[in-house]
Amino acid sequence: MSEVLIYILLTLGVLLGIILLAPIHLDILGEYAESLSFQGRVRWAWGLFSFEVIRSEGRFHWSLGFLGLKKAKPKSIRKTPGRKKLRTEKKPGGSSGNISSFINLQLFTALKVVFRKLVRALHLELNLTGTYGFEDPSLTGVTVGVIAALNRGSSSIDLNPDFTRALVDIRGSVRGWFIPFQILTICVVFSLKKPVRAIWWPKIKYRKKQKEAVQYA
Repeated sequence: MSEVLIYILLTLGVLLGIILLAPIHLDILGEYAESLSFQGRVRWAWGLFSFEVIRSEGRFHWSLGFLGLKKAKPKSIRKTPGRKKLRTEKKPGGSSGNISSFINLQLFTALKVVFRKLVRALHLELNLTGTYGFEDPSLTGVTVGVIAALNRGSSSIDLNPDFTRALVDIRGSVRGWFIPFQILTICVVFSLKKPVRAIWWPKIKYRKKQKEAVQYA
């Protein structure tokens, strides 16, 4: 019985290793002006499995593929706008917390480092043109810095910021590939950084104390 369990665990370990180490390729071509339209394809393990999705005129079409064979596309569905949710006041001391209290130079440094690592790990190739802007000019300025960081290597980004109004008129393509294990490792290491840990660790301790208080009440 123990030998069977060992074989099962080894098999699961091998499968998990294949899933985490097999590369994932992505190709997206689209535009956003008055509405979003795009065509995207994700391939796993050099095309062993694939997923394609198309959005055009508010309709989605998707298909699954295995070894080049595609499943018949389902009937496209037009999404209807849902009802707007009412705003709810945040309770003090809740799980949401005040994120602004954690923003500091250390957190910005950690975000900058993980952003660069993710960009390298994703092997992105961006070809984008257009104009963009936000109601808050400072947010537009931050976006300028992010785009400058992305516009390196094989990428070609020609996006012009508009600091006077909210505007999005962008078209182009995004290509890249990544190893899931590498992305997972980067995210785990980032979450354990001191300025990041200071955000989620107190919440875990708070919930643990609440559970203990209920148990011994």
